[in-house]
Amino acid sequence: MPAISPEQAARRRKTNAKIFKFGCLPLAAIFVLVIVLAAVGSNQDDDKPAKEATVDAPAYTVANKQEKTKTGSVDLVVPDATVDTAKAAIEDYAQNIGDSFQDYAITVVRSNADKVYVCTGRWIRDEQASELYTGGKVKADSWPAIDMNCPDPKG
Repeated sequence: MPAISPEQAARRRKTNAKIFKFGCLPLAAIFVLVIVLAAVGSNQDDDKPAKEATVDAPAYTVANKQEKTKTGSVDLVVPDATVDTAKAAIEDYAQNIGDSFQDYAITVVRSNADKVYVCTGRWIRDEQASELYTGGKVKADSWPAIDMNCPDPKG
Protein backbone atom coordinates (compact mmCIF):
# COMPACT_ATOMS: atom_id res chain seq x y z
CA MET A 1 0.00 0.00 0.00
CA PRO A 2 1.59 3.31 -1.03
CA ALA A 3 2.16 5.95 1.59
CA ILE A 4 0.04 9.09 1.39
CA SER A 5 1.23 12.61 1.93
CA PRO A 6 0.11 14.64 4.95
CA GLU A 7 -1.97 16.88 2.65
CA GLN A 8 -3.80 13.86 1.22
CA ALA A 9 -4.40 12.52 4.73
CA ALA A 10 -5.83 15.89 5.81
CA ARG A 11 -8.15 15.97 2.77
CA ARG A 12 -9.33 12.43 3.49
CA ARG A 13 -10.06 13.30 7.13
CA LYS A 14 -12.01 16.37 6.00
CA THR A 15 -13.95 14.34 3.41
CA ASN A 16 -14.64 11.56 5.91
CA ALA A 17 -15.90 14.13 8.43
CA LYS A 18 -18.28 15.60 5.81
CA ILE A 19 -19.50 12.14 4.83
CA PHE A 20 -20.05 11.25 8.47
CA LYS A 21 -21.79 14.56 9.18
CA PHE A 22 -24.01 14.69 6.09
CA GLY A 23 -23.97 11.05 4.97
CA CYS A 24 -25.83 9.85 8.04
CA LEU A 25 -28.55 12.46 7.64
CA PRO A 26 -29.92 11.02 4.37
CA LEU A 27 -29.69 7.51 5.81
CA ALA A 28 -31.61 8.59 8.90
CA ALA A 29 -34.23 10.33 6.74
CA ILE A 30 -34.63 7.21 4.58
CA PHE A 31 -34.94 5.05 7.69
CA VAL A 32 -37.69 7.30 9.13
CA LEU A 33 -39.47 7.39 5.76
CA VAL A 34 -39.45 3.58 5.52
CA ILE A 35 -40.90 3.27 9.03
CA VAL A 36 -43.64 5.82 8.30
CA LEU A 37 -44.57 4.13 5.02
CA ALA A 38 -44.67 0.73 6.69
CA ALA A 39 -46.98 2.07 9.40
CA VAL A 40 -49.28 3.74 6.87
CA GLY A 41 -49.32 0.63 4.68
CA SER A 42 -50.29 -1.60 7.57
CA ASN A 43 -53.37 0.55 8.29
CA GLN A 44 -54.84 0.25 4.80
CA ASP A 45 -57.11 -2.60 5.89
CA ASP A 46 -58.75 -0.24 8.40
CA ASP A 47 -60.58 1.45 5.52
CA LYS A 48 -62.42 -1.76 4.68
CA PRO A 49 -65.72 -2.45 6.41
CA ALA A 50 -65.36 -4.59 9.48
CA LYS A 51 -66.24 -8.23 9.00
CA GLU A 52 -69.40 -9.34 10.69
CA ALA A 53 -68.89 -11.04 13.99
CA THR A 54 -68.55 -14.73 13.45
CA VAL A 55 -71.35 -16.86 14.78
CA ASP A 56 -71.08 -20.53 15.61
CA ALA A 57 -73.07 -22.74 13.26
CA PRO A 58 -76.38 -23.71 14.85
CA ALA A 59 -77.72 -27.23 14.95
CA TYR A 60 -79.63 -27.92 11.75
CA THR A 61 -81.57 -30.73 10.15
CA VAL A 62 -80.83 -31.66 6.54
CA ALA A 63 -83.99 -31.86 4.43
CA ASN A 64 -84.88 -32.09 0.74
CA LYS A 65 -81.36 -33.06 -0.29
CA GLN A 66 -80.97 -33.64 -4.03
CA GLU A 67 -77.67 -34.39 -5.72
CA LYS A 68 -76.77 -35.02 -9.33
CA THR A 69 -73.37 -35.59 -10.89
CA LYS A 70 -72.05 -32.02 -10.54
CA THR A 71 -74.86 -30.10 -8.85
CA GLY A 72 -76.82 -30.36 -5.66
CA SER A 73 -79.28 -28.62 -3.39
CA VAL A 74 -80.35 -28.94 0.21
CA ASP A 75 -82.62 -27.28 2.75
CA LEU A 76 -81.27 -26.79 6.26
CA VAL A 77 -83.96 -26.52 8.93
CA VAL A 78 -82.96 -24.14 11.74
CA PRO A 79 -86.06 -23.46 13.91
CA ASP A 80 -84.99 -20.09 15.40
CA ALA A 81 -82.76 -18.96 12.55
CA THR A 82 -81.52 -15.40 12.30
CA VAL A 83 -79.65 -14.09 9.28
CA ASP A 84 -76.34 -14.56 11.12
CA THR A 85 -77.06 -18.13 12.22
CA ALA A 86 -78.41 -18.98 8.76
CA LYS A 87 -75.19 -17.73 7.15
CA ALA A 88 -73.16 -19.73 9.66
CA ALA A 89 -75.19 -22.88 8.90
CA ILE A 90 -74.67 -22.41 5.15
CA GLU A 91 -70.92 -21.93 5.60
CA ASP A 92 -70.76 -24.98 7.89
CA TYR A 93 -72.60 -27.21 5.43
CA ALA A 94 -70.51 -25.92 2.50
CA GLN A 95 -67.30 -27.11 4.17
CA ASN A 96 -68.37 -30.70 3.53
CA ILE A 97 -69.45 -30.42 -0.10
CA GLY A 98 -67.60 -33.06 -2.09
CA ASP A 99 -64.93 -32.45 -4.70
CA SER A 100 -67.15 -33.70 -7.51
CA PHE A 101 -69.68 -30.86 -7.20
CA GLN A 102 -69.49 -27.62 -9.17
CA ASP A 103 -72.70 -25.84 -8.06
CA TYR A 104 -74.67 -26.38 -4.84
CA ALA A 105 -77.70 -24.47 -3.53
CA ILE A 106 -78.06 -24.36 0.27
CA THR A 107 -81.25 -22.88 1.72
CA VAL A 108 -82.04 -22.21 5.39
CA VAL A 109 -85.68 -22.37 6.51
CA ARG A 110 -87.22 -22.29 9.98
CA SER A 111 -89.40 -25.34 9.38
CA ASN A 112 -89.70 -28.01 6.73
CA ALA A 113 -93.15 -26.62 5.82
CA ASP A 114 -91.90 -23.04 5.29
CA LYS A 115 -92.41 -21.62 1.83
CA VAL A 116 -90.03 -18.71 2.46
CA TYR A 117 -86.39 -18.91 3.39
CA VAL A 118 -84.18 -17.01 5.82
CA CYS A 119 -81.05 -17.27 3.65
CA THR A 120 -79.92 -19.08 0.58
CA GLY A 121 -76.35 -19.61 -0.48
CA ARG A 122 -75.07 -20.67 -3.87
CA TRP A 123 -71.79 -22.53 -3.47
CA ILE A 124 -69.67 -22.44 -6.62
CA ARG A 125 -66.45 -24.47 -7.02
CA ASP A 126 -64.50 -22.10 -9.32
CA GLU A 127 -64.65 -19.41 -11.97
CA GLN A 128 -65.43 -21.90 -14.76
CA ALA A 129 -68.37 -23.28 -12.75
CA SER A 130 -69.58 -19.72 -12.20
CA GLU A 131 -69.54 -19.12 -15.95
CA LEU A 132 -71.31 -22.40 -16.68
CA TYR A 133 -73.99 -22.37 -13.95
CA THR A 134 -74.55 -18.65 -13.26
CA GLY A 135 -73.43 -16.98 -16.47
CA GLY A 136 -70.52 -15.47 -14.51
CA LYS A 137 -72.74 -13.69 -11.97
CA VAL A 138 -70.87 -15.19 -9.01
CA LYS A 139 -67.47 -13.51 -8.72
CA ALA A 140 -64.88 -14.07 -6.03
CA ASP A 141 -61.27 -13.42 -5.09
CA SER A 142 -60.89 -17.03 -3.94
CA TRP A 143 -62.71 -20.25 -4.73
CA PRO A 144 -64.88 -22.06 -3.84
CA ALA A 145 -67.20 -19.17 -3.08
CA ILE A 146 -70.70 -18.75 -1.68
CA ASP A 147 -73.09 -16.13 -3.04
CA MET A 148 -75.51 -15.33 -0.19
CA ASN A 149 -79.01 -13.87 -0.34
CA CYS A 150 -80.75 -13.30 3.00
CA PRO A 151 -84.08 -11.48 2.71
CA ASP A 152 -85.52 -13.07 5.92
CA PRO A 153 -89.09 -11.80 5.35
CA LYS A 154 -90.26 -13.15 8.72
CA GLY A 155 -87.30 -11.75 10.66
